[in-house]
Amino acid sequence: MGVAELRKAELYYHKSVRDEVAKVLQESGVCQVVSASAPDAASVRVADWGEKLALCDEQVTHIRYLFRALGSFYTDPVSSLDRMLGERPILSMADMARTAAATDLGKISARVKDMETALGETRVASSQHKVNKDLLIRLKDFPYSLSVVGDGTRALKGVVGTLRQDQLDSLNTDMKPLAKETELFVCKGDDDAKASKTKTVWCVFMYSPVVEQQVLDMAVHAGMSLIEVPAHITGMVADELKILDAEIAKCDKKEAEILESLKKIAYETIPVAQKLSDYWNNMTERARAMLSSDTTESTLITRFWIPTESLPEFKKKIEAVSPDIALFDRAPIEGETPPTLMKNIDVVRPFEILTGLYSPPPYGETDPTPLLAPFFFAFFGICLGDAGYAIVMMAAMWILFRKYKRIPKTVKDFIMIFAYGAVATLIYGVLTGSFFGDFIDAFFFMAPIRAVKNAIMIMDPMKDPMLVLGFSLVFGLVHLMFGLLIGAYDHFRHGNYVDAIGDKISWFLFIVGLFLFGVGAAGALPEVLFEVSKVMSVVGALLVFWYAGREKKNIFGKIISGLLALYGATSYLGDILSYSRLLALGFGSAVIGMIINLLGGMASGIPAIGWLVAITVIVGGHMFGLIINVLGSFVHPLRLQYVEFFGKFYTGGGLAFKPLSFSSEYVDIAK
Repeated sequence: MGVAELRKAELYYHKSVRDEVAKVLQESGVCQVVSASAPDAASVRVADWGEKLALCDEQVTHIRYLFRALGSFYTDPVSSLDRMLGERPILSMADMARTAAATDLGKISARVKDMETALGETRVASSQHKVNKDLLIRLKDFPYSLSVVGDGTRALKGVVGTLRQDQLDSLNTDMKPLAKETELFVCKGDDDAKASKTKTVWCVFMYSPVVEQQVLDMAVHAGMSLIEVPAHITGMVADELKILDAEIAKCDKKEAEILESLKKIAYETIPVAQKLSDYWNNMTERARAMLSSDTTESTLITRFWIPTESLPEFKKKIEAVSPDIALFDRAPIEGETPPTLMKNIDVVRPFEILTGLYSPPPYGETDPTPLLAPFFFAFFGICLGDAGYAIVMMAAMWILFRKYKRIPKTVKDFIMIFAYGAVATLIYGVLTGSFFGDFIDAFFFMAPIRAVKNAIMIMDPMKDPMLVLGFSLVFGLVHLMFGLLIGAYDHFRHGNYVDAIGDKISWFLFIVGLFLFGVGAAGALPEVLFEVSKVMSVVGALLVFWYAGREKKNIFGKIISGLLALYGATSYLGDILSYSRLLALGFGSAVIGMIINLLGGMASGIPAIGWLVAITVIVGGHMFGLIINVLGSFVHPLRLQYVEFFGKFYTGGGLAFKPLSFSSEYVDIAK
C-alpha cells in the first residue's frame, strides 16, 4: 500500500560515453546508484570519477570560502524565504557549465585571501599605533625627548613605569642617597581617584648609567611595573603623537580601500558563486554516485534501483545515448534490501513527510501514510478548533500560492499539510461556534451574524466539555483499534496467522468488547449488542491469555504469563486517555481567544484611544494565539500518530529512496 515496486538494474556501456550516461542518470532523477554487493576481484573502481570528484570538491571549497569571506559585504536581493518558495532564476546545467568554464574560482579565492591578509595586517598595525598613542597620551606632559627611555645617552637613561600613589614616598626615600644621579618625573595619575592612596601614577625614572642596577632594584622594590616604549619612538611626545595620528589615518584609509574593494568583489562574485554552488554540488553528487561503478579495460558497469513504472521511459533515454549500451533489470532477490519509494495519490502525498519524519516503511511493507492522513486531518482540526484562525490560515496560503508560482514540491507538500489542517479546523470551528474565540458573542457589532452562527453550531465545548471529552476518547478508541486491525492484516498477509489472532485480533475483541459492555451497562446499547459485547470481551480475554502463555513449558508459567498479559489492558487505557489532549488543546485555543477578546473589550473603554488599543490587543493577541496553537495542533496529533497509532502495527526501519537527481538552493535547474 503506497510503496512503489522497484527493479535492480545493471547498465553496461563503453568508457567513451560515461559522461553522457551519468548525465542521463542524473537528469532522469529515478535511479538510486548503488555499489555491487560482491564485485568481481578483477573489477576496480573508476579512477577517472575519483579525479572528477576531487575537482568538484576543490571548487565547492572555493565557493564556501568566498561565501564566508564575502558574505558580510553582500546584501542578497532575494530573501531566504523568497528563495525557499521558488523565487530563483531558471538555468540549465549547460548554462552553468559555461559559467563554470569562464570563472576561475581559484584565482578569485587567492585574490580575496591576499586582500584578507592585507586587511588583517593593516588592522594589526592600526591597533599597535593606537596602543602606542595611548601610551604617549599618558606621557604627554613629559618635557624631554623620549630617546632617554630608549637607548638613552652616555650620561642619562630612563625607564617608564606605573606604581601606586602610596609608594611614591617610599621610592623618594630610597632615592635620597642617589639624589644627584636620579630624578623621578611623575607624568599622570588616575584622574578619577586623585584622593585615593591606591591610585596608579605614571612616571619616568631617569638616572645615570653608573647607578642603573641600583635604580632598577629600587623600582622593583617600590612595586613599579616597567613599561617598554617602542625603540622607534625617540622624539618629543607631541611630535610622536602627530606621527602616530598620521599613521593611524593612513591605516584607516587603507582599510577603507580594502573593504570597498572586497565589497565590489562580493557584488561581482557572489551571484556567480551562488549559481556555481548549485552546479558544482550537483556535479559532486554525480561523481560520487558514479564512483561506485565497476570497470573493465573498456567497459563500465553501473548498478541502480529504479521504479518499475519509470523503466520504459528511462530505457528510451539511455538507448538514445549509444546503440552499444546494454541494460538488464530484475526483481529484488532474497537478501537484498531495496530502498523505499512511497507512492500515494496527490491528496495523500503531502502526508508522506510525516511518515518520513518517523521512518520510511521497509520495502514491500505497508505504507502508513494513507492510514494516518485522515486521522491527522481530523486531530489537527479538533486541536486548533477555531474557524477564525482557519480563515486566516487559508487567506495566508492563498496569498502565498498566488505570489509564488514555482514553490518546490517538498515545500509545497509541507504547506499543504497545514492547508488540510485549516480545512479541518474550519469545519470543526463552524460546528462548535468558535470564531476567534467568542468574538461573535463578545462584541455588539457582530450581533447580525450571531443567529447564523448559532444555527450552524451543533455543540459548545465550553458548555459541554464532557461531551467533547467523550468524543475525543471514542475517536482515540477507533484510532487504536484501526491500528490493531492493520497490524492483523499485515500478519495475515505474511502468513503469521497465530500472531494475527493472538497479538492483534485478541486485543481488538477484548478492548472493543469491554467498551461496548460499559456502554451497554449504562443502558445505551440494545440488549442484543450488550450480549455480543460480553462474548467479545470474554473471547478476547481468553485469546490474550492463551497467546501470552502458549510457549511456556509448565502450567504455572502459562497462567502467570497470561495474567500479566491481561494486565496490559491498563496500557490501552492509558493510550486511550492520551486522546484527551484533543479536548485540552481545543479548549486552550478557545480560552486564549476568549481572554484576548476580554482584554480587547476592556481596552476599548479607555478614553479617546480605546478603540486603537483594543484593535492592537485583539489583532496582536489573536496572531500570537494562532501561531502558538498551530504549533501545538501540529505536534500533539503527530505524537498520537507516532506513539499510540504506529505502536500498534508499524515499526518503520526502511531506507528512503534517494535517486541521483538535481538539487538546488539558488537556481531552478531546467532539464
